[in-house]
Amino acid sequence: MSSTSHFYEKDLCKFLNFVYGEKSEANLLIGSLSTLYITVFLIYILRPLDLFLEEFSRFLALFGLLSLFVSSIMAAFTREIFQVLGKPFKKVHHIIALTALGLITFHPIFVVIFSSDVSLFLPNFGSLSLFMTYAGAPSLYLILLATLAGYFQRKIPKFWRYIHGLSYVALIFGVIHGIKIGGHFSSSIALKIIYILMLVLTTFAFGFKRYRNYKKKRRIREKQAKKKEKDKIM
Repeated sequence: MSSTSHFYEKDLCKFLNFVYGEKSEANLLIGSLSTLYITVFLIYILRPLDLFLEEFSRFLALFGLLSLFVSSIMAAFTREIFQVLGKPFKKVHHIIALTALGLITFHPIFVVIFSSDVSLFLPNFGSLSLFMTYAGAPSLYLILLATLAGYFQRKIPKFWRYIHGLSYVALIFGVIHGIKIGGHFSSSIALKIIYILMLVLTTFAFGFKRYRNYKKKRRIREKQAKKKEKDKIM
């Protein structure tokens, strides 16, 4: 690293420490997430509201889906999350993911209560359009399946990652479901932009994570190959 770049890096660190305090990176991360949640809340609340149960169920869906996005994006930056927050990634991931699961699980329960339609718990296979419109149900079941796979990962070490990856499909289903029939989601351009952007960021994070894993495996193979060559020479 050149002396000039090192100088600017030190200046940047000083600036961040001045603005956000000594734990600048952690404060920046927490501040960014807080801004995201507050923005969604303000967009949601500054609109005409319906009956309490309807609004509460929508609130659960919006923030459950948002938390699931945050959890999925963070999964691509496990090392950085530990360095910034000083806590194991799994602990942070589990807190956010389980919060998201709880919010998303209670969403259809309240919908069924005020609509008195238990069939909403079932996927609609009438057509592709109907399936995607009511994709909330399959999205929920995929999230539950992905969560169980993560919980039992030691018992199914070869398959759990593939099953856990279904959470990404669930996110797509959730966004489409919200755009089609979400109370505020379907009529709010701002919410659509935020959640589609989160979907794009999650897709990028998914690809970045796969790329990192590929590089890690390649380094391991190269080290093993070099070790074998040394063993042959000896």
